[in-house]
Amino acid sequence: MPKPLEVPANTDSYTYTALGTLDVYDAVLNCDYQFLVYKEAERGGAWRVRIKSSQTTGVVFEPDAMASQARAAGAQGKPFFTWGAGIDPSAGDPRMIQYRVHVANGQPAEIEIACTMRKADHSADSPKSLKVKWPG
Repeated sequence: MPKPLEVPANTDSYTYTALGTLDVYDAVLNCDYQFLVYKEAERGGAWRVRIKSSQTTGVVFEPDAMASQARAAGAQGKPFFTWGAGIDPSAGDPRMIQYRVHVANGQPAEIEIACTMRKADHSADSPKSLKVKWPG
């Protein structure tokens, strides 16, 4: 297992709070994926949620953008919307990594990292996920 991802150290301008981690394994690549969810708060009051990933691009959840998307998703009756660059399954590759924002009453309620990796025979492994409460 690689060195665990860490929340950045607090600075004079920012504070960081860990919200959760998720570890998954892809047997085909013999590769561990680790995800770290944390809140980044500016001393002036602005904040955002970030997901850092060991093998994929990270993602940033800005409160205003999430509120707008959650309102639209709620109006359409959707329980969540996806955000950021993930991996969608295809005919030859069942892997999936989705960053989901769950919606309640038109507002962001939870962030979920939903993952499906592969067994050694290239079939889909059991799905794994991590949900954290929206810190707003």
